[in-house]
Parts: sequence; C-alpha cells; structure tokens
Amino acid sequence: METPELAELISLFEDEPTSADEDLTWPVGLQSFRLRRGSREVLFSLDPMSGEAYLTMFEGGEEAISLGRLRKLEALTVEKRDEYEGLVLRFNSEEFDPLYLQTRPVIRLSWNVMALGVW
Repeated sequence: METPELAELISLFEDEPTSADEDLTWPVGLQSFRLRRGSREVLFSLDPMSGEAYLTMFEGGEEAISLGRLRKLEALTVEKRDEYEGLVLRFNSEEFDPLYLQTRPVIRLSWNVMALGVW
C-alpha cells in the first residue's frame, strides 16, 4: 500500500500518531490520528503494514459515523489545494470509489461506496 510520509500525515492531522501499544511506533501496528474542528472530531487509525484503516467521526462528542476494517487499500494520498486539505483512500478494487476525508476547513466525509455502474 502506498502511504504518505509520516510528516505529511502529522501536518494533516496536526498531531503525532498514537498507539494502544506504547511499544509499537510508526509504521508498526495500529496508529491513530485525532483531529478536532469546532464540534466535529475525527479519529483515523491505520495499520500501514497490513493496509487496514478505521475511521470514526464524532459530532458534539457523540459518535456519528464509524467505518471499520477498511481493507484492500491501494493508496492513501494527502490532497492540499487553496484552503482545502484532506486524505483520499483508494481501494485495490474498482468496485469501490475512493473515500474522501476532508480535514480543512471543516471535517467532512464523502464516499460513494459502490462505483458507478457496479451492481
């Protein structure tokens, strides 16, 4: 799986990754990034070695969306243009459209789960 440099992810999420197991550091094990903007918060967890990701969004401190065990990731890409920043998750299969996690100016999630024309 193609991933951005750790420095790019730290810049995007404005914080260092954390792990539930303090003995594991990037890129080993499940690493989590957390970002808050206003009343919205996102927790993005990634195991770079296995290519598995988890994404949880919170609104006002309450869990609003949880996407777990996102697998068969082909690439993660950090996108920055004008005042927009975000992370794009692309899958190995053309069956799934990319997942877009906007981090600036607001936190927003966009994903058309099935690609157009797939049934």
